[in-house]
Amino acid sequence: MAKKEGLFKRIFKNAMKIPQFLLKDLWSVRLEEYPPKMKFLFKYLRIIVLSLRGSYENKVTVRASALTYYTLMSIVPVLAMGFGIAKGFGADKYLEKQIMESVKGQEEVMNKLITFSNSLLERTGGGLIAGIGIVLLFYSVAKVLSSIETSFNDIWKIEKHRTLSRKFSDYLSMMLIAPILLIAAGSIHVYLATQLNTIAKQIEIIGYISPYIMFFLKFIPYLLIWILFSLMYIVMPNTKVSYQSGIIAGIIAGSAFVVTQWFYIDFQVGVSRYNAIYGSFAALPLFLIWIQVSWLIVLFGAEVSFANQNVDMYEFESETERISPYSKRNLSLLILNLIVKRFVNGEEALTALELSQNLKVPVRLMKTLLNNLIQCKILVETISSKTKNTTYQPAQHIDNFTVAYVINALDNLGAKLEPDIPEMQSILRIHTAITANIEGIKENVLMKEI
Repeated sequence: MAKKEGLFKRIFKNAMKIPQFLLKDLWSVRLEEYPPKMKFLFKYLRIIVLSLRGSYENKVTVRASALTYYTLMSIVPVLAMGFGIAKGFGADKYLEKQIMESVKGQEEVMNKLITFSNSLLERTGGGLIAGIGIVLLFYSVAKVLSSIETSFNDIWKIEKHRTLSRKFSDYLSMMLIAPILLIAAGSIHVYLATQLNTIAKQIEIIGYISPYIMFFLKFIPYLLIWILFSLMYIVMPNTKVSYQSGIIAGIIAGSAFVVTQWFYIDFQVGVSRYNAIYGSFAALPLFLIWIQVSWLIVLFGAEVSFANQNVDMYEFESETERISPYSKRNLSLLILNLIVKRFVNGEEALTALELSQNLKVPVRLMKTLLNNLIQCKILVETISSKTKNTTYQPAQHIDNFTVAYVINALDNLGAKLEPDIPEMQSILRIHTAITANIEGIKENVLMKEI
């Protein structure tokens, strides 16, 4: 009995260390110092933790609820647009069949929605009414896309939204591409399988390898879903998202989306229980659950793409949040020294990540210090002609940059609060005298001379 109690205590003690490890210890090591396998493991463990943390901090459940509401308000125009595009290819009946097959257990709801969408298309069939209807249709779809962009921008911590011209071009692209990929994902496997069987009957050798080809054809719908989700994560945020981050998030979220369809649609989870409560309206709560969970998956995928691209910025996060003004000032001088020397030598400007790697300063802290130097008008952002990445160069003539000049600029960054009382005037007088003395000492050299 005593042995069992001792084992339980050890397990409990070790379990209590897990939160400490995931929230603090995992981020307080420099990955460059570890072998490749450990580095890989730690990096992707960080990405998982950061994605889950971001989902909680950004309230993705609340955002998913808001997107569910917008989806319900605009689902008829979205379906109408999908049927309009399908009709152009003569595939509207086939699309309707595919939709009905993919929402088993929710035929009542989908029948109503398809009827409404067809009615909307008919009403926008000619004249002035057609023009107004098309505008309203595009506006409804654009409203959903705008809500998605806002959610993604918040996850990426982007405050600036697209210009109207960018919204028009990017949203129009998504309006055209998304329905085509969704339609193709639902129908391409059957189409290709039919074509393969026809060819196999004519060419004997194809008949031998057709089972293997059929096996790979089954993955094409998933590939198209992955492409759709990846495009959404790369295009929708108003910032540069790397292809790697978008594709990783697209594969994870796209796979989760397909699995969700299996559970909530194909297997009709909870239908009997909801029938007992809602009767003939049972399809409605299931439909709402499916939309809500789908948006949760989409937003979690956005968190994954952000975490994958920015995980390095959170290294030594707790330490960087507690760093002293003295250390910030010295690190700012160190950063400016490297930038000025590279400028003098005619070398290429560095990105925040490259500066971080050169000076062994955590990326997140590096970004904060660079932003402070930009606000002081000491540095300016530039765009590399080769990589198109943001780099940093001196904003003034480098002969202005003495140590005292930089320290004084950093000390005066931000709003001033100087109470009009005698003691404050005395302190200001002393501080001014000390600053003047610093400017006069021989150690107050130019940054390029350090």
